[in-house]
Amino acid sequence: MYLEKFEKFLQSVDLNAYREKYRPIKLVEMDLPKEIQAIEMLYEIYWGQKRFLSFEDFYQEYFKAHKKKLEDFRKKVGMCPKCFKKGLPARIYRT
Repeated sequence: MYLEKFEKFLQSVDLNAYREKYRPIKLVEMDLPKEIQAIEMLYEIYWGQKRFLSFEDFYQEYFKAHKKKLEDFRKKVGMCPKCFKKGLPARIYRT
């Protein structure tokens, strides 16, 4: 059952649209600290909970869960808020 649901989810992902949107954005390419990397949350949501979210929905959950730590990191590296807000979704998409 989950395999069919997952395959259907994968077929629904518009990779070309995401590539067009995020490929040119390379603003947040520095190493992210382990506590704000998205990979652990990806595994938990998609494999552990078997919730097949769109990227936008996943990103909202990720951002909400890490908001303070992301802001602390942004300040530490000295990136302007506008650039970080634009670059972070592209970075997380590439994860």
